Order: sequence, then structure tokens, then C-alpha cells
Amino acid sequence: MDKINVTEASKILGVSKKTLIRFDEEGRFPAQRSANGYRIYDRVDIENHALWFSLRRKHKVHNRKLKKIRDEVDKYITTQPLGPFQKPKFHRLEDMKVAFEKLHDWEEEHKEILKEYEKIPAGFKAKTDII
Repeated sequence: MDKINVTEASKILGVSKKTLIRFDEEGRFPAQRSANGYRIYDRVDIENHALWFSLRRKHKVHNRKLKKIRDEVDKYITTQPLGPFQKPKFHRLEDMKVAFEKLHDWEEEHKEILKEYEKIPAGFKAKTDII
């Protein structure tokens, strides 16, 4: 297997060299040692983790959008009891359509992100979640 040093690994993963060293010391992302004691990593393992980390970042950012979208959609599907002299509130169809289209677009993008996880090799197990 192709081995790389901590500097190359940190560049591929998109984290600082100090972070990778600290994670090795904590046992969260352990490195192997070369004959002269330097930290080394398997290139394939680092590249798989880089893919994993980028997908996790993308997924987290995408999931953060959902609350705002759901709050907007929920305005149109919740019912509230009316008092004896209150008139019902009606929503504009155009506003409802926009809200539900945003939810649909979010769901489609979510499906695409989930498909991207198939790029990760079978049997891959992340050592840590550096995001």
C-alpha cells in the first residue's frame, strides 16, 4: 500500500497537521509509525476518509436547511381552533405552492446526497468524524 506522511494526509483531509497529530495522540484517528518513528497513513484510507468527511459536511449543511423549510410548510398544514367570533384564515395557493416546492426540492437533493454515499467502498468504517 502507498503510505503518506502527516502533512500530505492533512492536506487531503482538509484539516490542519496539528489536528491530525492531536487526533493520533488521543487515539481518535491513529497513525502508523515508520521505521524512524514518523507518523504515516495509508493513502487509500485517507482518500476514503476525505470522501466520507466531505459527504458528511455536505449532508450536515443540507440538513440544517430543513428546519426553516419545514416551519414554512407547517404553516399551511396546521389547524388552530377558532373562537366563536373568529373568521378562518385562508392561505394563498401561490404561497403554499412555493413552500411545498422548496420541500420537494430539498427531498430531491437529499436523495442525491444519499446516492453519493455509494461512492464509499463497501466495508469502509470511519475512524472518527472530523467535521
